Parts: sequence; C-alpha cells; structure tokens
Amino acid sequence: MSLPGNGIYVVRGEMATLMTAMRRGTRWNATAYVDDEDSLLKLFIDLKQDLNRTEDLRLIEPKVFLSPFLEVIRTADTTGPLTSLALASVNKFLSYGLIDPTSPNIADIVERIADAVTHARFMGTDQSSDGVTFLRVIEVLHTLIRSPEGAAVSNESMCEVMLSCFKICFEPRLSELLR
Repeated sequence: MSLPGNGIYVVRGEMATLMTAMRRGTRWNATAYVDDEDSLLKLFIDLKQDLNRTEDLRLIEPKVFLSPFLEVIRTADTTGPLTSLALASVNKFLSYGLIDPTSPNIADIVERIADAVTHARFMGTDQSSDGVTFLRVIEVLHTLIRSPEGAAVSNESMCEVMLSCFKICFEPRLSELLR
C-alpha cells in the first residue's frame, strides 16, 4: 500500500485547526505562553517548522507529526472540545493511511497512539461536549484496531483499549446513547 503523497497538507490543515482553537481558548491567548519551553502550542510551532522543511510527509517519521496531537490528548489541562479536535485529527491520520503499516517502528507508533487515547484526559465542560469527546475516543480506538496498523497492537494495549471502552460503557454520568 503506498502512502498518499499529499499527506503533508492534511497534517498542516489539522494542525492549523487545532492551533486556532488553542489560541481562542483562555489559556493560550497570551503571547508570553508561546515562549514557554514545554507548552503545547510550542510543540505545534516546532512541528510547523519541520513540515515547512519538507515536501512529502513520507520523509517525516510518523511519531514526529503525531506527538503534538497525542500530547493534547494526554494533557489534563485541555478542554473537552480541544481534546476532541486532537482525537479527530489522529482518527483522520489513521483513516487516510498517513501512517505506514510497513514502517520498522510501527509497533512503537501504535503503542503511543493507543496509550494516549486510552489515557485521554481533559477538563470537563458540559455533559454533551464531554460525551462527544468520549465518542471520539471510541472512534479512534475503533479505527486503530481496524486499520492495517492495528496488527501491531500488543496484547497489553488491546486490554487497555477494551478497559477504556468498558469504563465509558459503565460511566453513569454519560448519556445512555453513548454508553
């Protein structure tokens, strides 16, 4: 299976959407925060510079362009809608085949995705947007398992995926439809 040649534009588009949402949020609207060494916004700025230096996404290691998105998913300081956008981006990368399943380090990449998504943290805002975020978690896990990359999921990660789904299923504060 050959990877799409214009995948770099997909990553740039998802990155721009997420950065715009971050800048609109109350936490990232100060320009001084961008100078913080470990800020989420800085990760995306660094990724933007990496993407500007190359013409083809196939020349970039997948963990390089996935890392900022996975960090947004893992970080508890982000809101549900922001986490939902990052989850949708990762789902799109998997669905569009932007991650090469024949890559020598596919197991590490898949483990990183599974770990970040099964340990997604975010600040709850309201029940409906939290429900959408949990639905996105399930979508990404479903796409990961069903994609060609899913063959590299370890038994431990598969157990984590199943446990995450069960946690959502038995969470009483979520809507019955989501459960």
